[in-house]
Amino acid sequence: MLLLFISLGVLFIIGSIFKIDILVTFSTLFLLPSLILYYRYRAKKWFLAMVIALLLFYIRDLLMIAGFFTHGFWIMLTFSIAILILYIFSFTSFRSARVLSVEILSLIIMYGFLGFLFFTIADLVPQVIPSYRTVTYIYLAVLIFLLAFTFTQYLLKSHYASLWLMLGAASMLVSELSLFFKMFVISDVSVNIFFPLFHVISFYAFVEHAIHRRKTSSLPGF
Repeated sequence: MLLLFISLGVLFIIGSIFKIDILVTFSTLFLLPSLILYYRYRAKKWFLAMVIALLLFYIRDLLMIAGFFTHGFWIMLTFSIAILILYIFSFTSFRSARVLSVEILSLIIMYGFLGFLFFTIADLVPQVIPSYRTVTYIYLAVLIFLLAFTFTQYLLKSHYASLWLMLGAASMLVSELSLFFKMFVISDVSVNIFFPLFHVISFYAFVEHAIHRRKTSSLPGF
């Protein structure tokens, strides 16, 4: 199953880079279903919440193929619910721990970088999509805060599952920013490579997080 997912991921990346629509459509149709099957194969008992999040991402990807400007509301709705589930995964598995000086420094550096990234991208928004500034600011802030929170969680807990969640959040941020540049700013080589590559990596990282995650009793299903 993993080999099938990797093969479809390669097709998706090639199709996105070289703008081969038939490859993008074909790989998108089967990419996440193959990953869900891989997850079912690996996990003795899977987290239903993660499956729901993956299905929402799948619906969103299908709607993106159908047309962003035609299905914009549903695309943002499915994406928002999926991200909310990831936030719940983060909150329910968060554990407080003693913070060392070097960890405080790491947090300051990361938060400073993410703050710089937010304000840098935010400066472009009024120039490229002035009619949707508020929505775009919220969208960007949600993705950046997810990475900040998962980075903090990993640094304090240093658990294998936390590492995968952080990698998933980071990959999704890079993928979504690349998609933003591709759609509204400039579609150069780096953007065309980063979007599909990190799009695939983020999904795989989320599944690995679910496989290694310890179930909590904070909320039913999590």
